[in-house]
Amino acid sequence: MGVYSRISKKADCYLLLDVNNLYVNAINNGFDPLIYLDGIPPQRVKQIHLAGYEEKENYLLDTHGYPVHPPVWKLYQEALAWFGAVPTLIEWDTDILSFEVLMAEANKAEKLLQKVNR
Repeated sequence: MGVYSRISKKADCYLLLDVNNLYVNAINNGFDPLIYLDGIPPQRVKQIHLAGYEEKENYLLDTHGYPVHPPVWKLYQEALAWFGAVPTLIEWDTDILSFEVLMAEANKAEKLLQKVNR
């Protein structure tokens, strides 16, 4: 049983999975985010967050101020395959663009969620 399985079972809690944070941390710290996902018990994940990051010279900075980047969308698809159709929230905290841009991001997530429901 993985560490997240043990912790969430002992605490009897559910998890919010921030896929953007996972991707940024995986790149910055050199680990495989898919192995990380595999260690999370599917029945415990009740919400997923997506966001954008800023590319710095030697690292990624999780700013929630950009559209979701393609590798995060790909990791999100992997997460949906593992956890199922989990409610998803697009986080955009800084440099907020028009409502249409925000809705376009939400619509991308919705289309991917619908594929899981089929």
